[in-house]
Amino acid sequence: MNCEKKVGILGSGSWGTALIKMISENSNELLWYVRDEDQAKKIIETKRNPKYLKNLNLNIGKVYISSKIEQIIKKSEIIIIAIPSPYIHNTLINFKTILKNKIIFSGSKGVVPESHLVISEHLNKFFDIPYQSLGILSGPTHAEEIAANKLSYLTICSKNKNICDFLSKKLTSSYIKTSISDDIVGIEYAATLKNIYSILVGISLGQKYGDNFISVLISHCTKEMIKFIKSIDKIKRDFSHSAYIGDLLVTTYSTHSRNRTFGKMIGEGLTVFDAISKMSMIVEGYYATKNAYEISKKNQESFHIIDTAYEILYNNKNAIDEIKKLSKKLD
Repeated sequence: MNCEKKVGILGSGSWGTALIKMISENSNELLWYVRDEDQAKKIIETKRNPKYLKNLNLNIGKVYISSKIEQIIKKSEIIIIAIPSPYIHNTLINFKTILKNKIIFSGSKGVVPESHLVISEHLNKFFDIPYQSLGILSGPTHAEEIAANKLSYLTICSKNKNICDFLSKKLTSSYIKTSISDDIVGIEYAATLKNIYSILVGISLGQKYGDNFISVLISHCTKEMIKFIKSIDKIKRDFSHSAYIGDLLVTTYSTHSRNRTFGKMIGEGLTVFDAISKMSMIVEGYYATKNAYEISKKNQESFHIIDTAYEILYNNKNAIDEIKKLSKKLD
């Protein structure tokens, strides 16, 4: 693949900003869609994002920034989506025609509410993007740690190895180690499920459960994640890889995790609605819970932790009672 392929980042949240930091270190030209025009102007003026990762100095000299998404899409050959999953469909649907000839990677993790599909499935089904032109970026990578140059591991996943090799060169640095995979289904579902499990861990922490219980809960989350992925795609895969278990661990243990924070507020007594209202960022595990629950019922499978999350988040069941019930099913 030509090393001069133009990469465009869609989204200016913490992950979009982290992607700009990483790729600009290995690129002469980069394109960035920043939806808010005032935010875009501030970034250009100060070389910092005024809303996310505010202390991070960006190499803006290499970056073309625009609030006109069509312009960024047209100029880009490879597009990386860093828009929260609930907004992806409505943001992109008017540009379906010009997206067809692009290589599209998702840097977002979660489910598209319009279809209840993970992002790659949604882009394939509703935007007619062939899987050979699709990919995902995943792994235990909190944007806050990337901004601080803390060693992180990122998995680049696509059926097209040439694209993976290209992006690996663009993303690898002294603090970013990359690996390549073609398991789009397994890795994307792992990245989706871990947000559900992080909410349950947060709820438990909010109810003052200790490390002993949390460790058992996460152990069962690991087993359930493996069982769920095998139920939808039975290919052989190494679940010990960082894109599966590693991503689950960082999301359930880290205070950077928005899903864990959301769950903790519910555990401390807030309603689901009030907890969502207090979050400054999208809680993708909330939407993922409905997706995973519906898949499990369609496949006539039983997943105790997913069921518990669904009862609390969608059926307004008492969180204290539901965690107690769940605790009796763990060993």
